[in-house]
Formats: sequence, C-alpha cells, structure tokens
Amino acid sequence: MLRNGIQKFALTAVMAMIALTSQASAFVLPAQQSVTLSMSDKEAAVVRTAVSLLQSDLQRVLSADLKRSDAKAQIIVGTWNGEGRERLSQTGVDLSWLDQAAQAFILQVTPKGNLVIAGSDAYGTAYGVIELTRLLGVSPWEWWADVDVEPKKELQLAEDFVSRQAPDVAFRGICISDEDWGLMPWSATNYEPSNKGQVGPKTTQRIFELMLRLRANLYWPPSRPCTLPFEQTKGCRELLAQYGITLGKNAQEPISIAGYPSPLMCVDDGFGYLTHFPTPEEAGMEQGCGVYYHASYLGAPHDYLWLGTASPFLMFQQLYEASQHGADRLWVLDVGDIKPLEYQISLFSDMAWDLESVRQLTVGTHLEEFFAQTVGRDVARLSSIYMKEFYHLAFQRKPEHMAGTRVDEHDDLVDWTKVHDLPWGEQKIRHRLGRYDLMRRNVLWVADSVRRTHPHRYDAFFELVEYPALAAVAQNEKYLCAQFARHGVSYLSRDNVDSTWMRSDMAHNKVQELTTRYNELRNGKWRGMMSSNPRELPVFQAVPHVQLSEPLPADVASAATFYGASYDASTFSGSSILAPVLGLGASIRAMPLPREHSLTYKYKHSYIRQRVATIEIHLLPTHPITEFQRFTVSLDGTAPLTYSYDTEVGSDEWKQNVLRGYASVVCRLTVNQPMGEHTLVVTALDDGVVIDEIIIRP
Repeated sequence: MLRNGIQKFALTAVMAMIALTSQASAFVLPAQQSVTLSMSDKEAAVVRTAVSLLQSDLQRVLSADLKRSDAKAQIIVGTWNGEGRERLSQTGVDLSWLDQAAQAFILQVTPKGNLVIAGSDAYGTAYGVIELTRLLGVSPWEWWADVDVEPKKELQLAEDFVSRQAPDVAFRGICISDEDWGLMPWSATNYEPSNKGQVGPKTTQRIFELMLRLRANLYWPPSRPCTLPFEQTKGCRELLAQYGITLGKNAQEPISIAGYPSPLMCVDDGFGYLTHFPTPEEAGMEQGCGVYYHASYLGAPHDYLWLGTASPFLMFQQLYEASQHGADRLWVLDVGDIKPLEYQISLFSDMAWDLESVRQLTVGTHLEEFFAQTVGRDVARLSSIYMKEFYHLAFQRKPEHMAGTRVDEHDDLVDWTKVHDLPWGEQKIRHRLGRYDLMRRNVLWVADSVRRTHPHRYDAFFELVEYPALAAVAQNEKYLCAQFARHGVSYLSRDNVDSTWMRSDMAHNKVQELTTRYNELRNGKWRGMMSSNPRELPVFQAVPHVQLSEPLPADVASAATFYGASYDASTFSGSSILAPVLGLGASIRAMPLPREHSLTYKYKHSYIRQRVATIEIHLLPTHPITEFQRFTVSLDGTAPLTYSYDTEVGSDEWKQNVLRGYASVVCRLTVNQPMGEHTLVVTALDDGVVIDEIIIRP
C-alpha cells in the first residue's frame, strides 16, 4: 500500500511538473497585473504610436498597466532590419524570414513564455503590435463604430503560437470624398468645432488611428471646395509620421514620395466596375499598377452617398480580377465620409493585406466574422444573413435610385428631377416589398435580442445593421407604395389608395426618425455625421401625391429562368475551375466565365407555334479586360452566334445598366428542335464575362 501510495504521489508530482512547465512556456497575460515590454527608445514614431494603442487596449481589456522594462520583459518589440536587431537576436527566435520582406511581422512565443513582436521595418513592427491588440479582441472600429471593448480575465497564447504576415499590396489606403454632408460638418461643428469648414487634426488623428488598426498606410484627404485643404489645416501634417501614413492626392498623383514614380491607376466607373485592367506591359513596369475603387459616389446617373450599399461581393470579384492581372502595387478605396462604409473598408483592407485568405474564407464568411468582432458572435450569423439581403436588394436597385430620377442630366425630352415609375409590374413590386418587410421584422428581432443581452453593443448594432437595413426598408416602401398609389393600386387588399399614400408618407418620416436617432447616439457623438438627404436631391423628399390614368406595367412572363451558377455542365477542369462568388450580381449567383470556357443550361419548352427562341441574358455590366467583351450562344447544337455588350461610360445604356445592376442581351435563335429538352450553351470569347441570369421568354 505504501509503495503504491509513493508511486501515485510520484506520478502526480511528475504530472504537476509537466503541467507547470507547459503553463510556463505559454504566453499568459492575467488581468489586473502589470505587463512589461522591452523596446528601443530609437524605434520609429509609428512603432511608438502602436505601443501606445496597445497600452490603452491592455488597460481596457485586462485592467493592466504596460511598463517599459528590459529585465524579465514579457513582450519584446523590435525592428529586425533596424534598431531592434540586437535585442531580437537574443530571443532565440528565427527571424530570417524578415530579411527579404517589407512591412512584414512575426509574432512568436518563445520557449520561456515571452512574446516576440518583430517587424522587417517600422511598418511591420507597428502592424505586429496592432496584431496583439486584435488578439486581445479590440476591433479596429472600437471608436468609429462604438464597438465597446470586452473585458477579459486573461490573454493566453499557446507555447507553439507563431504568426507570420506580410501585405500583398504595398500601398493600401482610403480616399475621403464628398464630405459636404457628413464628415466635414460633423468635424467642424461637433467633434472639434471650428470657424472654418475643415476636417481638423483631432478628426484626422482618429482617421489615422483607424487606418493603423486596419494596417492601411495611404491617405487621400478631403478635397471638396467646402473643406480647407489638408496642407492648410494646422496640426494635420505632423500626424503622418506618427501613424505611418503616406499622403496622396488623386488618381493622377496617388502618392507623395519624392523620387518615387506613381503607379498608371485602374479606375472604376463609379459603380464598382473597373474600366481598365493592366496590360502585360503595364504590369511589368517598375512602378507597378494600382487601383482606385469607389464604395461611395457622387455624379451621373445618380449619387449613392447615403447607406453604404456598394456590393462587397462585386468589390471582391473586381479587385481579385485586377490583382490577377498585376494591379497590386497600390489600392485606394473611395470611402466618402467613412461611415456607414465600415464593412466595405474592412473587407478592402483585409483583401489588400492578404487576398488569398479572404478568397479561401469567402466574402460571406468574412462578413459574418466582421459582425462577430463588432456586434457579438452569438448574433453574427443572423446579422450577416440580413445584411447579405440588404446588399442583394440594393444591387438590384439602390435606395438612392428608387425615385427613377437622375442627376446632372440635361435632356429636353425628360425632366429627370421628377419622380418616375420603375419598370416593374405589380407582382415584382409586391415581391420586393415582401422581402423588405421580412428583413425589417428579422432585424428588429435581433436588435431586441442585442438590446437585452448585450446592451453595450447595441449602438454598434444600430450603426452597422439596424440603421442601414431599416432606412432601406423605409425608402423602398416610400417609393413602391407611391408607385402603387399613383396607379390606383392599394398596398393591401383591405387598404385603399389614400392609406397607401399614407404608408409612403410614413415611410419618409421613418427615415427622418432613424437618422435623428443615429446622430444622437452617445449623447450626440455623431451629430452632423448622418444626412438623410445628401445634396438635397429629389429622391430624399416626400413623394408628391399625383394620380396617373395608365395602369402599372405588366409583369413579364418567363418559360424558364437560370442563375449564372445554376448550369448543368461546364468545360471547367483541373486548375481552370472557377467557383462562383456567392452573393454576386442581381441574382446572387452570378458566374464569372473565363475566355474559351462554356456553360450549358437545359430546359423543356415547346416551340411548335414559333420557330424563334427569345432568350434574355443578364450579365454584370463590366468593362473589357482586354479589347473586347464577347460571348457566343448556341441552341440545340446550332452554329453559335456572337454578341458583345460593352458600353461606353456616360452613355445612356451604361446609365441604365448600372442603375439596375445588369446589362441585357436579347438573343433570338432559330429553333430546329421544336419539342422536348433544349440545350443552351454560352461560351466566353474574352475574359471578364460574368453571367448573372438567363431568362427563357415564352
């Protein structure tokens, strides 16, 4: 018995020693205990700024102070190809990977349980420190979207933890634009009152902090006539080095670095469709190629400055295509007033940092992770589902475009300042209203759940989900109910036309109410930021009560409908297979089709009474990657016919396409097989063709 007892005690002691050894080799920061950090005083300003952010985050998450100490430091920070090399060499961590990298970092736990944060240069070191704040659970949007920090009992990283990261795009930035109705008045009258129309240094510092947390390093400042230029705003320029920001101006002069040639820039058409992709010669140039991409836009055929409706799925598809053609030196996103484009900015920044990781994760899962970090993991899935619906319906028609009006148009035949019917029949309108009504009920249900279970995250939920979703619901109700009432149709069978007009008016008032709530959050923190009528355009006014004599347009029938990705067969094989970007297009199943590849669709229809098949093909209104944008269509093995659908930016056809979210090609094909199953084959002759929907007309 004694021997067995001694053996048991010995075994217990050994296990305890193993457990202690294992615990000691992990990196652990308990709450309410000081954290020691070793770093050279000669590290660059951006590194010191990142450490100051870490210090603040440790206090808020762990109630822990950060102290500088070389003796028994828990965290060792340094720049491998700079001031920190000697210090880092003593840690025993292999950092040779950093020798050939730029803006790269390594986070690694040492055998002694310390955490090494090493950067290849000052940028990399700063981003490595910021990575630790992310591991603490601090969102880059903690201030800009009121994502309150969640306190923790400890932070623990496993003994084998290592993270090596480097950016895909060298210059990653944002462009502030059209700030007349949001950022500038909010800054100049609320956040840092000034007698000048300016985005002042206090606001600029908040912008730069957000950029550092997002690992962005290029800034195109506000440039509207209403705003004092960045260079003339006292106290702003000094912040550039502090936050590691390079200053740019526009697509013609994207970066202001003496002696550095600016990249040839690929710019979109304002609606997210790139108008140029690098040629092989351009991609091979020393200065590289860049992209300037809009998530907010002012101009013809109509602005969208209000609700952050730019499709993240389209953004991914277009930027991924640009990257594959060599546009990877510089990316800039036009973000308007920053709010309410929080998600698009996050997606853009993550893509510019590590495009392949986002591709593997998928945009839909990335969206869910964004909400997990901002409004809470328990409601992240539902939030992402409802916001996917928000983006989908907005792709079909943005809330800002519901009036059928246009801006900056000079037409002797049409008054584009007056409300026009959308070309939708009663069935389609009711279907859209039904989807928005369901979205409203679902979002309100989740909002109530967040309010009760996570009240400290409700403001973030309101800003990121509830406001854009419910404002879009109200805007659609305002115009679609008005379209019903204009034609003498009631919203519900028990309603009359007067009550339908009332629904339209109430929806207009709802937008005002939601916007007031937004601006008054946190005791008026955002007062002046959110406008319910940017540029005071007609679309943001109450709809005039006008009665029309003609009926609503008839709903167009179809014999069969296919999503681009719902094909029966394809010629993809091996390494050339291309998966759809789930969520892309008006159908959310649009299919990119590489050059010389085909998709096959099968359907049954009788053509006894007619010898011509009418097939309507909807495609993303993209622009050619090379010289042309063509595809062929063949029915039941007949000789294929060639179609082209490229449009000139600014043309009436282009305006129509970007407002409705698709280009339309109507094919009339001779029928040789009247009965039975039919086989339709679509083949791309050029890269860049994206099939959204195929409609077989009866």
